[in-house]
This record gives sequence, structure tokens and C-alpha cells, in this order.
Amino acid sequence: MSAPPIAATGARIAVAVILAVFAAAAAAVQDGRPLIEASLARYSPPAYVYQEQTMVLSDLAGNRTVRTVRYYARNRDGWRQRLLVIQTPAELRGRSVFIARNAGGGRRGPMPSSLLFGSEISVADFEGEQPGDFRYAVEDSQDLDRVAHHVVLATPRDAGVTLATGYGERRLFLRKDNLFVARIDYLDSRGNVARRRTFRDPQADETGAWRAAMTLTEDLREARRTLLKVDRRVHSADYVPEAVFAGLP
Repeated sequence: MSAPPIAATGARIAVAVILAVFAAAAAAVQDGRPLIEASLARYSPPAYVYQEQTMVLSDLAGNRTVRTVRYYARNRDGWRQRLLVIQTPAELRGRSVFIARNAGGGRRGPMPSSLLFGSEISVADFEGEQPGDFRYAVEDSQDLDRVAHHVVLATPRDAGVTLATGYGERRLFLRKDNLFVARIDYLDSRGNVARRRTFRDPQADETGAWRAAMTLTEDLREARRTLLKVDRRVHSADYVPEAVFAGLP
């Protein structure tokens, strides 16, 4: 039997090499969902949360606006309810944003992509991570402030999620020692960072879970910033009565 032509053998080798490269690349894409779900479980909010917050809006021109708000949350019986109410300035007092989600996936509230009270914080940011809406892939680790972090790339599940949230791809930075999310980078269509949220001054609550005392949200293209500072935090049903949510749309 004659040997196969050298050209044919070379072609088969080239195909095998290409397939091996693709297989290695596929294996290198590690699913990031377990990291995200472990972080969400570790930092799951208490059943009742009351906060007094200060919101500081600023821009490149030096304009600065300060608002105080109250935040109420209930997380029980399969429901998650979130309410944010402006206290000052007086002309905006009582303006509010309310969002509710049930265990079956039902949702009430404004469009996730809309902004809270003219700040850089979107309703989707306010609601927090919704893992069912995204795919997650682990990227190379990075150090932030000399602390090692996992880096997870979040990609919307479909175009509907992108349209609703305004999110494209995001990078979430989770501390390797405790999975606390220290930063989220929001990427534009070219892969550049367009927005950034940084979670600062974490403080342990009564369960030992870290809660950020300050969150900085930045529009890096327009040089606008919103600093949200938690002045007081209480985890008690007495501060979040059911009546707070009564009659809300």
C-alpha cells in the first residue's frame, strides 16, 4: 500500500492542530456563575433593611447637588420589595421609586434602564444582580489596591435584557478572600469602560456580611458622578412595616 500524499497528511495535521487549539480555548472559558451565586448567597440582604442615605451628584462643570433619601427593603415570603423616598430638598420630598419581584419572576416597577432621580444610578443598579438574565465567564484575576480579585465577565442573556437594563457586557471584580464585589465596570460596544461602580468602606453587619457604606457611580464619558453614602442602617421589622409599601403602584 502506498503512503498517503505528503500534502494530505499535512492537511490532516493542520486540522488536528486547529481543533486542539479550539478545544483548549473552550476549556479555558470557565463558567463564572458559581462565583456570582456564591457571592450573592454570602451577601444576601437581611429580611428587613432600613437606611438613611445621602446622595451627592456632581459633574465636570463643578455643579453639585445633595439629596437625602430613605431606603426600605423587605425580603421574605418569596418577595423582594425596594422603596427609595426623597426627604430633601423640600421641593422633591416624597418622590419615590418602588420595585417588587416575586419568586415566580414577576416584577413591578419602572424600566430598569431609567435613572434614579437624575443621578447616575439606574434602576437596574438599584435592584442588584439578576443572575438569571446573564451568562458569566471567568477572566484573568487582577489586583485592586493590592488585593487579589476574581474577574467575571457578565454578558446579557439576550437582546431583551440589554434593551431593558441598558447593560452591555460588564466586568465584576470579586475579592478572592470573601467574594465581596468591590467594583463593576460597564463596557461600551467597543469594550471600553463607559461606567463604573465602586463599593467602598465595607462594614460588617450583625451576621458578619460586608455592606458597602459608600457607592460611587461614574459616567466616565460625561464625567458625571453620584456618591451614595449610607448614614444609618437598621435591620429590623420595626423600621420597615408593611404599611410603608401599602398603596404603591
